[in-house]
Amino acid sequence: MKKITKIATQNKAGRYSVYLDNQFAFGVAESVLIKFALAKGRELDEPLIDKIKHEDEISKALTIALNYLSHSLRTTKQVRQKMNEKEIAVDIQNHVIAQLQTKKYLNDLNYACHYVATKKKISPKGPNVIKRDLKQAGISEQNIMLALENYTDQEQIDISQKLAIKSANTYKKESTRLKKQKIMQNLAMKGFPFDIATLAVDRVISENDEETEIANIKRKATKIWFRYRNQSLSQRVYKTKNNLYQKGFDSEMINKVIHDLEIDESY
Repeated sequence: MKKITKIATQNKAGRYSVYLDNQFAFGVAESVLIKFALAKGRELDEPLIDKIKHEDEISKALTIALNYLSHSLRTTKQVRQKMNEKEIAVDIQNHVIAQLQTKKYLNDLNYACHYVATKKKISPKGPNVIKRDLKQAGISEQNIMLALENYTDQEQIDISQKLAIKSANTYKKESTRLKKQKIMQNLAMKGFPFDIATLAVDRVISENDEETEIANIKRKATKIWFRYRNQSLSQRVYKTKNNLYQKGFDSEMINKVIHDLEIDESY
């Protein structure tokens, strides 16, 4: 048996140094000091000393986890990663995780629901990207599905349509076909399903916007036609047609515009 001969405060708030038989033995958190009723004159055997030290390791790990959680919502996987960085033993990690979950400080479903709600409003993302992000954060498939129930098809359509409108403005000088392709690609990258993206694009891009389409093809055709002005007519026509076709313009419109360019140049 060893006797506590002194208990002194450490420089770090809430930490105490315990001396046994006039020699420093170990440090403990205030909560551990109180839990084990440590006081000068008390005698401790080796099993109890080991138990006190183990409890203090749990206390330190819990403090690390709580500090990490104080800045933002975290997942179980993220908290484990933080404790791994601090080289905390797995058994202590398990104990801390269980405490945090019991006290509702750590809840993966709550994290997933909050993440979905955020991604509907801030830097909007579709369900596919959200699912990928939550998987990487360590959320279970079941909790991901439960959280995504809060992201209705109508919300996805409304959000993807707003994003499609922004993209359409960016690609306003492109052909209708190319414009659609690029907007679909953007929506897919943001995680929206094909059927939702298609519906949004169809609502934003009108197939019948012939006036805009003709204006775009005329502008591009004029530049290309001028670029090949020193080549033979057949080569000029071929290269202009090919260039415009690659840009996604309708072949009938291409023929009409080139025909007009040929007529204009003949005068």
